[in-house]
Amino acid sequence: MTLGRLGHWLVPGTAETDEAFRQESLSQSHRAMRVLGGVEAALGVAGCAGWVPLPFAVAFVLLGAATLGGAMLSALYPHGRTLAVVSCSLAAAIALRSTSAEFAPAAVAAVLITSTLAPLLAWQGAAIGAATIVAGLNTPYSVFAAAAALAETVITAALYEQRRSNHQAFVNLLQASQDFRSLQARVLLAESSATMMRLSAALAHELSSPIGALSSAVSTLSLISRRRDGATQPSEQNRLAALQSDLVGSLEQPLERLQSMVKRIQRLNNLDEATLQSADVNDLIHEAVGIVQPQAADRVRFEMHLQPVPAVTCRPQQLIAVLCNVLTNSLQALESEGDIAVYTSADPARIEVKIHDNGRGIPAAQLDRIFDPAFQVTAGRVSTGNWTLFTSRQFIKEHGGEMRIQSRPGSGTTVIVTLPCSS
Repeated sequence: MTLGRLGHWLVPGTAETDEAFRQESLSQSHRAMRVLGGVEAALGVAGCAGWVPLPFAVAFVLLGAATLGGAMLSALYPHGRTLAVVSCSLAAAIALRSTSAEFAPAAVAAVLITSTLAPLLAWQGAAIGAATIVAGLNTPYSVFAAAAALAETVITAALYEQRRSNHQAFVNLLQASQDFRSLQARVLLAESSATMMRLSAALAHELSSPIGALSSAVSTLSLISRRRDGATQPSEQNRLAALQSDLVGSLEQPLERLQSMVKRIQRLNNLDEATLQSADVNDLIHEAVGIVQPQAADRVRFEMHLQPVPAVTCRPQQLIAVLCNVLTNSLQALESEGDIAVYTSADPARIEVKIHDNGRGIPAAQLDRIFDPAFQVTAGRVSTGNWTLFTSRQFIKEHGGEMRIQSRPGSGTTVIVTLPCSS
């Protein structure tokens, strides 16, 4: 190790730019001050038993009381480490000057060991060590004081570096966790986008019906308006007015249908919505089926066996996305025609959702790794494998639930989702 690296290790600097680490250091030093004051007071009481001259024992008791008093003053809270340096230095000086062959080394060791509870900077540990060396001059403990000072400096520097490294590792872990959650959301959003691409053709057909009805009604209304302007007979005007009113009423149904489709698509895509809400799982299932059903056309029959269930506290957009991906997987598992059945049930503690299809099923070898995220190469292109199921299960776990899959080749697949009831 070079002298430069050694110096950087021993004296890392006083700047603590991470506010969380600085506040944690202040809190630790505040707790260490109280322990240090207690140790000093205890040494003073022990010294009163005749181990040291009475003035030195009284000095220890007073120093311990002052340290404890300083720890209780809120105004001194930001200066806990500085007070610890002063208190430890004075305690070492009192012990070494007591001329007690048994008491002095034990007291110095106890005080210096206690000082390591505070997250002292390396230079602060060196300051305590320097004070200990000075106090040991012209005493029988000069060599001991030098060794203790060296140990104090090295241990303080090592512990501070370890604390800082542990904090940085914790921060990195939090950042990695946030990045992973962001990756999960992006993966599920990408899979949802792919689902929307598959839905686009079916949605185009689904939208064409209400749009066609609206277009026809608007054209007819325009024609009726022109005829009413040219009609001279009251009976003819009344008939056209009645027809016009009926057409206006008929516009409500296709408009509501269009609005419902748009809302469903928006809810599927708003995965970044972080607000927890109380929701009815049955309503979320209807939303998901409404989104997925258009791509099934007439080849798939959806059976809904939904029992009344308690509300759950959740992020509805995420649960809708999970349900849509499970339903889309069920659609893809059907060879041609088939059935998809959705069941809900509840007990006092949880809600259970089962989605069963009579498709081709999943081989046992794949089922064992069904939730393992991976990348796979298909037709020369890299694609995600099982990321949708992995992320979906993570979302369910974040809601306090669980996701399981039961399947056998040729017998279909059942996805079971459990969620805790709202308290």
